[in-house]
Amino acid sequence: MRLLNRFSAAAPQSRHKSTTLAPHVQICAHTDDDLYFMTPDLWQSVLSGIPQVSVYLTTGEADGVNLPMDDPARRTATPDFPGYTAARQHGIRAAYAFMATGSRRAPWQRSTLRIRGVTAEINSLDDDRVTLVFLNLRTGQGAQGTSLLGLWQQTDRTLATLRPESSPIPSGCDGQLLTRDAVIGTLTDILQRYAPAVVRIMNPDPQWTAIDRTSGGVTYCDNSDHTAAALFAMAALEKYERTGRQRPAAVESYVGYCNKLRPHNLSPQQAARKFSYLAVYGGEDGHTCEQPPGRCGDRPLGNRAYNRFYGQSTNYRWQGSTTWLQPLADGRLAAFAVLGGRPVMWIRERSGDDMWSGPAPLGQLPQGDGRFVARLDATRDADGRIHIVAVRAAVGPSAEQQQRSLMHITQNPVTGEFGTWTDLHSPYNTSADHEPRRRALGMPVVVASGNDIQVVLRNFGSGLSSRLLTEQGWEPWSDLNGGVLEGVSGIARRDGTVEFYAASSTREMGVLRWYQTAPGGPFARDYGTQLAQPAAPVTLVEQSNGRLVMYSRQPGTGWILAHRQDHRTGTWNTQPDIAATTPGFGPLAHTVLATGEAALIQRTDAHGLSLCVQPLDGSPIQPKWTPLGGGPFVHTPAAAVDGRGRLVIAHVDAQACLSTLTLDLSSDRELGTLPSWATHHIPGCQLPV
Repeated sequence: MRLLNRFSAAAPQSRHKSTTLAPHVQICAHTDDDLYFMTPDLWQSVLSGIPQVSVYLTTGEADGVNLPMDDPARRTATPDFPGYTAARQHGIRAAYAFMATGSRRAPWQRSTLRIRGVTAEINSLDDDRVTLVFLNLRTGQGAQGTSLLGLWQQTDRTLATLRPESSPIPSGCDGQLLTRDAVIGTLTDILQRYAPAVVRIMNPDPQWTAIDRTSGGVTYCDNSDHTAAALFAMAALEKYERTGRQRPAAVESYVGYCNKLRPHNLSPQQAARKFSYLAVYGGEDGHTCEQPPGRCGDRPLGNRAYNRFYGQSTNYRWQGSTTWLQPLADGRLAAFAVLGGRPVMWIRERSGDDMWSGPAPLGQLPQGDGRFVARLDATRDADGRIHIVAVRAAVGPSAEQQQRSLMHITQNPVTGEFGTWTDLHSPYNTSADHEPRRRALGMPVVVASGNDIQVVLRNFGSGLSSRLLTEQGWEPWSDLNGGVLEGVSGIARRDGTVEFYAASSTREMGVLRWYQTAPGGPFARDYGTQLAQPAAPVTLVEQSNGRLVMYSRQPGTGWILAHRQDHRTGTWNTQPDIAATTPGFGPLAHTVLATGEAALIQRTDAHGLSLCVQPLDGSPIQPKWTPLGGGPFVHTPAAAVDGRGRLVIAHVDAQACLSTLTLDLSSDRELGTLPSWATHHIPGCQLPV
């Protein structure tokens, strides 16, 4: 059967027939998770012609009643679990068809696939441009108390499947039992057979919202199916990556329901587009239903997606850094990323040229379980040595196996080579009691002041925890207190002091500040900046007069605002300048040019990049941005100045390859002739034509 040929060594064909691209794989709990939480990344990949494979672990059959939530008939309706499951799967097919072809009625080919003892349904659209795999594990009211999280934690030995109504799955395959190992093995097989360039998963570590002081129990803001699906995905990824036979993939983890606790970070245009796909999925897009009654989509969702308040944002559990492109002491540039769960490095072969080598493994890994998550944050000390911090995550069914550790590596002061990663552990011990605390840790930020290295991250109490590296070694963890959302930014000022900024966990508090009054001194806290809560980590640049400029993303618009310090001691002008009204997404990459100006790079709603050069002498903010193209890509861009004084902008592209754009602003300040992006290939790195 032709659909089974998808599971061959050859990469699938996209609509761009001249190019073979490695697919992107989404691993989700439910049939709307990718629409809700992984867009706009998902649809921009689809529209670029990159093949998509979405795997849904559960049926999401809930109470089995496919009626709008405000329909009085719900009270007396008879549950129909196979029917509601079929309606949800019809809805996701319609949404992908609309996304990929412009028509919700584009034809699908439906068949079955036997994997690890389960008969899954596999659907293919437009010559395998989109493939959907339904494992159909039961988790709703008909699951008799079993759950996906219970299967992960081994409190449930097995989970049964449910055959959707009118599925090509044989009726005799209803109620198949899968163990925890079988689910991990099934996902591993799928990864091995599709060999994706990018894997998108849900959030394995959702934010907590309440603690029972008597029992110590923790309440989380996310659906437990989302959490379990992410943990299963991480276990399968680690097993897949250890085979070493496939290309290493970039992995992105997406926040689920916890988006509702954060400022809206999508522009109105991007949010409206997301909700348009969800309306198709819910069967409320104004079409004439040609299916049996109640089978045209997820009617309990219907057109209510906007009212749930977690669709107006798309956030990453492992928020990307913009510091991963750094100059080496000899003037060459080095780029750092995590591919296949392992840190890697590209190096420009000669200072100022455009040839890069890599990716090569970055440093030696110490003993221990787990894989590195996506974020690497980097800085240079006074001697020019690069320091990098990361997080290694180990997952397992027991609380003791859930470990999250801060990792650090630097260059040898004599050879310049990177040695062995140092495990800095975490502010919490490795016991079962501290499992929720370890899993709540945020992504680390590293700042160098002279040769002192300061690392901070968000802790379980939503404040900041810090470690300091001095000539005497690493000092113990310290608590800097506070109450912030994920997304800390730091800066080392020219006077040797360090400051950190983060969005407060309450809108009224806006932005919180930690600062030193003398180099190496203790951190004081400023809870009264009166700056508005941003929608992404802020960008900090020091002006020639010693005052800072803060560039932030405005919630709900995607615009960029610029705040200036009124005084070196930290008071801020609360009336911002508008630096950009073209909507964008995420934090800004930046670097200081040889001219003493700041180059800012943002991700736009078109999923490309744009550039603005801003003065640092206190003169007015410049609103001109130049489109650079370059999308789609994963994570966040970075920028640095090379040995010839040129601006180099980098990102990891949609095939998990390093792509760079080199601009000589001294000879072409207006960028009248924009050079092409250069992709630094590993086998299989190809972009849509």
